[in-house]
Amino acid sequence: MTQKTKTPKILTWGEYKDWISHLVKNDKRYYCRGHANDTWKLQTSFHREAIHNQITLPQYLELIIPEIHYHISAVRDEIIDLSNNLEFAAFLALIQHYGFPTPLLDWTLSPYIAAYFAFREVNDFQPQSENVKIYIFDYVEWSKSFKQPMDLKDMTSQYVSILRPYAKYNPRIIPQQGIFTVTNVYDMETHIHSCETNSNKKFLYAALLSVKEKPIVLKELNLMGINEMSLFPGVDGICRALKTLFFSTRTVGLTLRELLEIYQQNQPANNSISKKV
Repeated sequence: MTQKTKTPKILTWGEYKDWISHLVKNDKRYYCRGHANDTWKLQTSFHREAIHNQITLPQYLELIIPEIHYHISAVRDEIIDLSNNLEFAAFLALIQHYGFPTPLLDWTLSPYIAAYFAFREVNDFQPQSENVKIYIFDYVEWSKSFKQPMDLKDMTSQYVSILRPYAKYNPRIIPQQGIFTVTNVYDMETHIHSCETNSNKKFLYAALLSVKEKPIVLKELNLMGINEMSLFPGVDGICRALKTLFFSTRTVGLTLRELLEIYQQNQPANNSISKKV
């Protein structure tokens, strides 16, 4: 059965915060992920790249992974045991961190960190879309409802599995509250919505926010301690944060006309000064 999904409602930043407050009642936790472009698929980097090169997942595991493992083991002066599932997961997280395609999709446990990553990637001069998109995934209910296989070589059934690899090779996972899913599915969003239809349960939520809210969102997140320095500890994070502070030329945001309209809307209906004779 094909699932016809509802287009997510466009929320203001204030409405997004209210929505999150409602979702996390009773201490519920979710996986969260932000996209700077609301047309991007919920898709791993492997599936996004492999389709162009016609590389299958078994080929990736049998030919490509041993090759990159050989070279990285030499550079790091250690042999990572890929027969150990947790070590293999940590290895995949490591190479993904450095830009190599993997069947992992990274999430965060914080809906505010997800919002930061969504707005952070918006091009100030030429945004790719009018809205960012933030996904909220009920991983607890998902893991209760479906088996969580970890064998990527098993192509007998489609799956999306919850994964928390060691952070030993990428300590930034900790401040980013990073977490992963691993999958053999090309389009995760379509697969999850199909499972929702078949199980009559809701697992995946999404919200759209206007890219024009980027300045106020990043300013408020900075007050929460969510910024380049906190999420990317080290010299690179410090330099990016201070570059944005001192050298940013902002073009995304409300126009002067829109700001004036908001100002006028917030003025009292009867202005006593203007009525003085």
